[in-house]
Amino acid sequence: MRSILSLSYSDLPLHLKTCLLYLSIYPEDYKINMHQLVRRWIAEGFIKDKSGRNLMVEGKCYFNELINRSMIQPVDIGIDGQPKACRVHDMILDLIVSKAVDENFSTSIGDETHRLASQAKIRRLSVDYSGQEVSVSWPSLMLAHVRSLSIFGYSEQMPPISEFKALRVLDLESSVKLQNSDLNNVVDLFQLRYLRIAASRITHLPEQIGELQFLETLDLRRTWIRKLPASIVKLRRLSCFSANGARLPDGVGKMQSLQELSGITVYDECSTNSLLELGNLNSLRTLKLTWYIRESRKDRTHYTDSLASSLGKLVSSSLESLSIINGPFSGYIPFDSWSWSSSPHLLQELYIPKCCFQRIPDWMASMNNLYRLCVRSKQVTKQILQILGDLPALLDLELRSESDDPKKILIISKYIFRCLKIFRLYGSFVGLIFEDGSMQKVREISVVVRAHKAKSAFADHPDLGIRNLTSLMDLNVWINCEGARVQEVTVLEAAIADATALLPNHPTPHFFRENEENMVKDDLPNHPAPHFFRENEEKMVKDEAHMQEKMLE
Repeated sequence: MRSILSLSYSDLPLHLKTCLLYLSIYPEDYKINMHQLVRRWIAEGFIKDKSGRNLMVEGKCYFNELINRSMIQPVDIGIDGQPKACRVHDMILDLIVSKAVDENFSTSIGDETHRLASQAKIRRLSVDYSGQEVSVSWPSLMLAHVRSLSIFGYSEQMPPISEFKALRVLDLESSVKLQNSDLNNVVDLFQLRYLRIAASRITHLPEQIGELQFLETLDLRRTWIRKLPASIVKLRRLSCFSANGARLPDGVGKMQSLQELSGITVYDECSTNSLLELGNLNSLRTLKLTWYIRESRKDRTHYTDSLASSLGKLVSSSLESLSIINGPFSGYIPFDSWSWSSSPHLLQELYIPKCCFQRIPDWMASMNNLYRLCVRSKQVTKQILQILGDLPALLDLELRSESDDPKKILIISKYIFRCLKIFRLYGSFVGLIFEDGSMQKVREISVVVRAHKAKSAFADHPDLGIRNLTSLMDLNVWINCEGARVQEVTVLEAAIADATALLPNHPTPHFFRENEENMVKDDLPNHPAPHFFRENEEKMVKDEAHMQEKMLE
């Protein structure tokens, strides 16, 4: 087997060999985030721009090529079919660790599966404190040439960061024990390209962080940093900045290389100028904000107008992913005031659950690259479903209705949502009906149904047409019980359960009753709703078709 794997390794192009060997720095069975890995490859200089593509795009191609050659295992497959992470099989890891040691590519300390290479010149150092006790005599090691340092776990004998003069990549995944003082010497690593800190006790960065003029990636998602140093806007080469609720800094418009800005929060203390400066980031592809501007503020419209102005500029340039999440007491953001001059034709993800529009914007119909959408409308109408249903790439839709219309029934025809895989529809209406042939690719559905008078409303489709969803694997139904009798609710649940039992994937429906306290009591006493508990289901005799499917799987 070792010989066969060696042949597969030898068959790799040189650039893929280098990228694969780099995985030897991770502990056994570690789940490796794809974006973090690619950005580390970029910081090391492994990704070459040969076709004029963005380096992240090129790096993802390297990642997918290693998967296609079965050198790494894909993990966490997204709705778009792209893996978000990978793992290295034990036998592959053993191979690449051996070759990494032989070629002095990397040095690993702390994992019993790794062997310590000759210490003449360490290039990439990985230290795993998460397992057995590790004791290292740091003065005996030559650290001046180390280009990459990865630390998993924590020890009182942490390596002296100031000794790593040539460091380009620093990844500190040190759980809860890493202290702010441990980062004091980070600002002396002038060649640093990649800095990731994953430690919950870290609450601030050194004030001189802006001195790291070559820094390209700064990942603070697993820290508690809320206020950033003023010098952070001096990081002119920074392309990826991820935080965990850090305040939007003044002067952010100076960070012209930014392609990804996520985990940033707009607090009351932020200035409208910082929001306007967002519009100057012409290279920005991903923007994820949390909105904490209180609804009670008298000048709130100045903030929303500033945000709308910047977003209008960003969507007309490079923006591909936009997410705005509202904090407590921040209210809705008026979506209709976003008078964008051009269509956001590059947008692939639009997640704005608290942005409400009165009518569908004209530019919504032209978003041909959009595959994920979460919005709320004053009222969900047939027209809105038609416009959204015609989007050719849409895979994931969450739509919420604000107005109450207890008489409305929405019809999902077979001519819309042909590619959709996830569908969530929430609102106060009777429900919806899936026509024959509709949503043939949908795998997951979450809907709200009003049980009162459901029998008459769905006379021809007592199961809401669930039986027509042949690819369905997961069904969640919120039943509004207000004004309904117990029998109406149980009949509706039974009809849906019977329909799902006939589907090829045999999904189990999950029912959630709302407003049960407002149900109408039956005239006759003692009409209890039965509760069923199945035992020994694994020993049930399956029907032949179901057994054949299981065998194929």
